[in-house]
Amino acid sequence: MTTTEIKISKKLEEGIEFSCQMCGNCCTGFNEGEVYLYKEDILRLAKFLNIKGKNGLRTFAEKYVKVINDSFFWKESGTQRGKTYRFKTLGFKFTGEDEHCHFLKKNRCSVHVARPFQCRSFPFWQMMVSSRKNFENYTKKCEGLQFLKGTYYSREEILNWAKEEYQIEKNYFLEMKEHNFDILKVYPFLSKKMLQE
Repeated sequence: MTTTEIKISKKLEEGIEFSCQMCGNCCTGFNEGEVYLYKEDILRLAKFLNIKGKNGLRTFAEKYVKVINDSFFWKESGTQRGKTYRFKTLGFKFTGEDEHCHFLKKNRCSVHVARPFQCRSFPFWQMMVSSRKNFENYTKKCEGLQFLKGTYYSREEILNWAKEEYQIEKNYFLEMKEHNFDILKVYPFLSKKMLQE
């Protein structure tokens, strides 16, 4: 897939109004999916939390981050067919019986200004932008999508969020590919123990 191939569902063709209602539903429940983290996300969070150096990043990762499986479809230039690559990436650990984000405090994000891209771009993820069914499924859980009031996002703005998400994923995939999919070369602050959990 390329960014030009991202389609937008009819539901979003005219744009929508959206404002987070601080219900905390998207920050709770592992069954809702992973919160992916990329290098820029981690560095932004580290700066916000005043975490310094490789040891600080290692402590942060061991407390808040987990290694998870990911995949990316890629077609090399000049080839007839692409293939799906499987590799490791990073995501937030969840905590408590309700499996909530460590940074969720009284239904408020305590790192809101430094939150990861995936959190900032909601509800305009590729999988929601291009699928009416996915969008409707998330609407059942998200008070902001039920309310549909607040900031107006045009069709172009919505597509730009989805394209930026794709670009971040692509850049990470290419960096991993360059390092033979060795996540420790991309994230040298990870401990080997984290790869075994």
